[in-house]
Amino acid sequence: MLKNLRTFMENEGITLFVVNSTDEYLSEYVSLDKNARYLVTGFSGSTGDVIVTPAEVFLFVDGRYHLQAEKQTNLDIVTVVKVGMDKSPLKVLYEKLAELATPNVKIGIVSTKTSCSAFKEMQKALENKQDVIIAEYEFDPVSPAQPPIDEKKLKYVPLAISGKITPQKMELVRKYTHDNNIDLLLITNLEEIAYLTNLRGKEIPYSSSFKAKAAVFRDKLHIFRTENKFNQFIKSVKAENVYFCPGSTTLSVCRKIEAVTNKLVEIKDSFISELKSIKTNQERSYMQECYLKTDIVVNRTICWLNQSLEKEIKVSEKNLSDKVKSLFIEEGATGLSFETITASGENTAFIHYTSPDCEKAINAGDLILLDCGAYFEYGYATDQTRTFLAGGKRAIATDQQKHVYTAVLKAFLNGLNYDLSDDTTGFDIDKKVREVIEANKPEGFTFSHATGHGVGIPVHEAPPKIGPTEVSKTLLRPGMCFTIEPGLYCEGKGGVRIENTVMLIDGKIETLTRAGFDENLIDYDMLSEQEKVWLEEYNKIKVG
Repeated sequence: MLKNLRTFMENEGITLFVVNSTDEYLSEYVSLDKNARYLVTGFSGSTGDVIVTPAEVFLFVDGRYHLQAEKQTNLDIVTVVKVGMDKSPLKVLYEKLAELATPNVKIGIVSTKTSCSAFKEMQKALENKQDVIIAEYEFDPVSPAQPPIDEKKLKYVPLAISGKITPQKMELVRKYTHDNNIDLLLITNLEEIAYLTNLRGKEIPYSSSFKAKAAVFRDKLHIFRTENKFNQFIKSVKAENVYFCPGSTTLSVCRKIEAVTNKLVEIKDSFISELKSIKTNQERSYMQECYLKTDIVVNRTICWLNQSLEKEIKVSEKNLSDKVKSLFIEEGATGLSFETITASGENTAFIHYTSPDCEKAINAGDLILLDCGAYFEYGYATDQTRTFLAGGKRAIATDQQKHVYTAVLKAFLNGLNYDLSDDTTGFDIDKKVREVIEANKPEGFTFSHATGHGVGIPVHEAPPKIGPTEVSKTLLRPGMCFTIEPGLYCEGKGGVRIENTVMLIDGKIETLTRAGFDENLIDYDMLSEQEKVWLEEYNKIKVG
């Protein structure tokens, strides 16, 4: 595919081409056969974009994928740019694009896979460059064209689960549009559409959303399942102004709207996403049921592995991954919310290790990092991580394994029991967790990802964000659901992550995840008296 792309670039007179990892709906997860970034580089992570030149390939990845990107790509061809937590990979990509841009350079982008906000950021990075030409393509020269939507039957989420029917949600949206004098509100975020309609689908990998675009116009919600119907609507509608979210709207869509009106207004924070982030009591109850099933899957997986090792049955990382998937099906899951991570030994240093080795046998005493989640009948994601010692009580942990695990556990307990106030943000929780990690980590180990993320219809929902950057400095509100997942990793040695999904209820952090911790790996001498109390309280409610 790289050769074909360079031939295309030569024919078009393009010097620099940006290759995306997403699709026309800006989905986080895209099947690899349709993922242009994967087809060019071989890197299978969920995020990470690329610059291709006639002689070089630059792949930009965040801390979750530093090791994986190097392992999966040919480093003689691909330069892996490891981005820290202080910047987004996309920002660093555009800075590199500006560095590479010579006068009169022609840059190629795919407008159907580039968000309006990303395009704006690219323009800003290139503003001091002379005579740069940006060629916008509606088709992707790397990945095949998307087939027409297979309008599979969608699942309706009843009031007993959602807590609000669509007319109730739309009443709030209508008030928002009236209060802000919005004629047409464009909705291109798939999870927002799923939320408003109380519908779920199975059209996208690791997602319960469905492919569509939507608009609120003259107090009505319009849903478009095909591009043609959406285009016809845009051409025919007479709106004084059109409001849209630049982060979830493609450049291609913006161009179509610009053709019929010049009154496009950007929305900084999506009102619908904020509504979606506040879970109703009914959603909370249903999600508790889903997390109980996920706890059961995790506990059954650990028991199965330990019993297999006791019987001297060979189990590979791939066997373990397959077992997790089969147990989720037994518990009623309709699909996974992300690719299961089953890393063993030194592979636990790969933060998102999604290519389990069918040849790598798991041995008693190996650290196992299990990160898994699923969707059940009504399409709310689950997500949790447990690190444990293979072999159960027969296995003996090393001093280093105990040190790393307990350092992470200390940080986790401090995050889970954070003393909330009315002005607490995700940044505050991350700061506390990171302080504990930094004070207790062994030499060589790093914590190179955010403390957590929102969870709901997608496994990665925003708001809220729980991290060390500005985007996490927004207030945490009652009903918000998010993860607390500190970790420590060291290439060649391994890693530990502990993750619970939690919800803010009555001014406190309430855990949805209730799986226990591995007593074999806890060094109680490292725990403060308060942390011991917190651990004892948690053990009273744990599952299994």
